Amino acid sequence: MGESFQNAETVREYLLGRVSDEATLEAVEELLFTDEAFFARVELAEDELINDYVLGYLDERDAASFKASLGANPDRRFKLTLASEIRRTALAERAAGAAEAKGFRRADGPDAAPSFLASLKNLFGRPVYASVFAALLLAALAGSVYLFRSSGADELAELHSIFGRGRPTETRVSGFGYAPLAQLRGEPDARDTRRLREIENNLLNAEERSPSAQTHQRLGVLYLMRRQYPDALRELEAAAKLDGQDARIHNDLGSAYFETAKASPQERRLEALGRALEEFDRATELDAGLLEALFNKSLALQELGLGRQAKESWTLYLQRDPSSPWADEARKNLARLDDARVRFKTDERALGEEVMRDFLEAFRARDEARARRIHDETKGLLRGPAVFLQLSRRCLAAKDAGDRAAEEESLAALDFVGDFERARHSDFFFLNSRTSTRASARARPHNSCAPKTSSTRASTSCSPTATT
Repeated sequence: MGESFQNAETVREYLLGRVSDEATLEAVEELLFTDEAFFARVELAEDELINDYVLGYLDERDAASFKASLGANPDRRFKLTLASEIRRTALAERAAGAAEAKGFRRADGPDAAPSFLASLKNLFGRPVYASVFAALLLAALAGSVYLFRSSGADELAELHSIFGRGRPTETRVSGFGYAPLAQLRGEPDARDTRRLREIENNLLNAEERSPSAQTHQRLGVLYLMRRQYPDALRELEAAAKLDGQDARIHNDLGSAYFETAKASPQERRLEALGRALEEFDRATELDAGLLEALFNKSLALQELGLGRQAKESWTLYLQRDPSSPWADEARKNLARLDDARVRFKTDERALGEEVMRDFLEAFRARDEARARRIHDETKGLLRGPAVFLQLSRRCLAAKDAGDRAAEEESLAALDFVGDFERARHSDFFFLNSRTSTRASARARPHNSCAPKTSSTRASTSCSPTATT
C-alpha cells in the first residue's frame, strides 16, 4: 500500500469527510482493518481534531466539514460532548480564581487563553475535580455501552434514509418503509457509497464485539440492500440459527433467497425460489400480522407460476392492507395475473387449433408416423392442445351439431390413438378415454340418425371413416 495513503494530510482529509477519490477511500479503510499502527494513528489524529474543534483552532472550512461529519458518526459526537464538558469545567475553575497556578499562562502572552493540556493538568491536580473526572469517565463508559447497543438501530435508520428514494429489492425487507422499486441497478451516489462502507465497518465491529441474531441480521440486511446476495445469505442464515423464532429474520432470509433467484441462472432459479417460499411461509406462521412476509409470499407464489395460490395470497394481503403504497403494488400484481391468464387462454386456444389442424391433416392423409408424432408431442400436456382431449371435445360438439361426418372422424381418430398407446406402451388410459367419449356421445340427445355401427369398431390403422 502506498505511503501517500498514510500521510497526515490524507488522514486529516479522511476524518473531515473530504476524500472523494474512491481508490484512496478504499486504501485508507483497508489499512484501518489490517494495520494496527495506522489505526492507532488515525484515532490519535481524530482526538486532536476534536480538541482543535473544541478549542476553536479550526478554520471556517475545516470546522464546517467537522460539524458535517458528526451526523453520521455517533462515536465522534460522544467524544466531542466529553471533551466539551471537560473544557467547560476547566474554564469554570479558571474563572473562579483557581487558574493562578503555575503553568496556566500560555507562552504567547499573559492574557492569552490557557492551553487545554495545562487546564487539564491543573484540573486533575485537585481532588474535587479528580472526582468530577472520574464521574465523567464512568459516564463515558456508560455512554460507550449505550452506543454499542444502539448503534445497530442508528445504522438501520441510515439505511432507511439512503434507500428511501428507491429500494433495490422487489421484496419487502422487515422494518423498511415504502420506496418505489429502483429501475437502475448500481450503487447509490458517492456520498452514500462512502457512508455504506462506514455502516458496514460499524456493523462488522458490533458483530465481532457481541455476535447475536440481531447483529447478523443487520449486517445481512445491509448486504441484501447492496445486492451482495451470498454475503446476505450467510449472515441471515447465521441469524436464523441463533433465533429461529424471529419472523422478521425468516422474512429477510426469504428476501435474500428471492433476490438470489432473480439473479441466478435458470437451472438454479427454481431451487432458490422454493427456499424463499419456505422462509416466507415460516415467517407468516410465526407472525400472521407481518405484512412484509405476506407480501413477499405472494410475490414468490407468483414468480413460481402458481397463479391461483398467488391470487388468493394477494387478495388476503389487500384485505389487511387496503390503502398503502404497498397495496398499490399488490393490485398491479393481481392485474398482471389476470392478464397472464387471459394471454395463456388465448395462446392455448391458438396452439390447440394449430395442433388439431396438423393432426387431422396427417390422419386424413394416412400419414401414421406424423399423426403419432403430433400425439406424442402433446399428450403430456393434459390441457387444451392435447390431441385426445381435442378429439373428445370435437366428437361431442359434432354430435350436438348433428355433424355425423366430424363425429365419425373424431371417433375413428380416438380409436387410432388408443390402439397406438396400447400397442406401443401398454397404456390403456387413452382407450378408456375413447370409451368415455363414445358413452357421452351416445347419452347426448340425437339431432340426427344413430352413429354407424362401423364407428364403434376399433380401428387398427390410420383410416378415417369420413372426412370433413
